[in-house]
Amino acid sequence: MKIRQATPQDEPALLALMRESFEQETEAPPGEWAKTEAAIRTLLCDPQAGEAHLISDNHNHVVGYMIMCRGFSLDYGGYFTWIEETYVRKAEQGRFRDQRFSP
Repeated sequence: MKIRQATPQDEPALLALMRESFEQETEAPPGEWAKTEAAIRTLLCDPQAGEAHLISDNHNHVVGYMIMCRGFSLDYGGYFTWIEETYVRKAEQGRFRDQRFSP
């Protein structure tokens, strides 16, 4: 497994994976996908908003993603980052266990 930060050139691949994830959610309100597309464009171009990371298998096929967003909090004493969303294709789930820590 490899994880790398996405760039604006990765937008089509990232949006395709996000669309897969989005279509699995049955509760998404109308118009939600358009908001997501616009937000991803901002995220990929504005490092202060956060980062997107692509997850690839050993053959360099992109099989998932992770979205990390940034915020600012007086309670935390400044900037912080949280994992907003992750997705790995079902066929790939469980394949990335670190054998040092799991049988």
